[in-house]
Parts: sequence; C-alpha cells; structure tokens
Amino acid sequence: MSTSTRIHIQLSSAGHPERVAGPLLVLGGAAFFAGGAIHPGDSGKGSKVSQLHDMLVDSMWYPSHALLLAAMACFAAAILGFRRRGGLGSAMATVTGVVSVIAVVATIGMTLHLFAALGADGIAGGEKTLLYHMQTWNETIVDPLWGLGIATLAVAGGLTRTLGNPITLALGLVGGLAYALASATIAFTDRFDALFPLASLIGIWAVVAGLMMSPRKSRSGGSASAPDLDRAETSN
Repeated sequence: MSTSTRIHIQLSSAGHPERVAGPLLVLGGAAFFAGGAIHPGDSGKGSKVSQLHDMLVDSMWYPSHALLLAAMACFAAAILGFRRRGGLGSAMATVTGVVSVIAVVATIGMTLHLFAALGADGIAGGEKTLLYHMQTWNETIVDPLWGLGIATLAVAGGLTRTLGNPITLALGLVGGLAYALASATIAFTDRFDALFPLASLIGIWAVVAGLMMSPRKSRSGGSASAPDLDRAETSN
C-alpha cells in the first residue's frame, strides 16, 4: 500500500463526525436521565413565580442543569453527526435536518436556563421580572419544540430503522410528548408536572438507539476492509 493511500484511509476514519453520533447519543441520554433525576422541585405552594424561586435557590439547581446542558449539547452534536451519514432517505433526512436546528437552539436555551439562578433575588418578592418572562418563553416554546423534535426523530428513525427500531420508537415518542406537554404548561399549571419523570424515557431511548448505532457503523465500513486494503495495495 502506498503512503498516500494509507494517509487517505486514516483521514477518512478521523474526519467523519457521523461515527461519533452513537456514543454522543449514549452520553446525552445518560446525562439527560441523571439531570432530570436530581432536578430540584418546589413547594407546590404559592404563585408560579415563588415556585420558580424555590427551585432557583435550591443547591441542586446547578448540578442538575449542568447535566441537562451537557445532554442537550450531546444530543445536538449527535443529531448533526447522524445527519452526515448517507442512505437516510429524503423524508428522514428532512426530519433530521429540522430537528438538528431545534436541538442547537435548545442547547442555547438550556445555557440561559442554567444561569437563570443568578437572578433569583429579583423574583424573591414574587414579582415577574424580565428573568421570569425569559424563563417562561424558554420553557413554553423552546423546550416543547425540542421534546416534539425528539419524538418525531424517534418515530421516523424507528419506522425506517435508521435510528433505533419500532420498540425504541415508543420510548422516544412517549418521553418526547411527555416532556413537551409538561414543559409547555409548567408556567401556568401544576396539572402536568407529573409527566416530567415520564420524560426520562428520552434518556433511555437515546442510550439504546445510540448503542444500536455503534455496531451498525462498524459493520457499514467505518474503516477500509481487508479486501479493500488488498486491492489498494495491489493497485499501488
């Protein structure tokens, strides 16, 4: 084998972000599950402003949301990497493209959400400050879109078997819809707050779907096969 052929193969192996999509999805799923598990709660009493203040001053706010931010970032990177792979089909490629944009926006939104605790003193008296309104817009618009995006990606990926299968489809669908509904209503009512634990199914879906992607990548030509190397050596 010539030196140029060997270098080309090495660069091809290192220059494909789609090959890390599976591991990133696994990491994102684990971080999402852990972040949700330790997310601070509120007293359930008083106005929505006071309930938000209860959570902002909780010592678990930063650990929880640091994990959730890491999860969002891993999801976004994994979806962008997955988008780079071939053979998705036009419909799946369209779904992946739209969801990748939502995932990036949601990562930015979670970054703002993480540092919202810095303005906790401003709403200590129960007043609706700019911080509160930003939190409301973020949680009732961006987060539900992310949940719906994950649900759609899980369904499309499961039906086409390009990302999971019909069994994992159910995990992503239920988890995504639960997260979307709970997030969209949290600023107005406590009625659907109980759905947040169900949203942890997103994490399980991501871990399982990510693990299913890794062996597929190794089988689909992540590196040149022995016959390919032999032919390359013969031709050189």
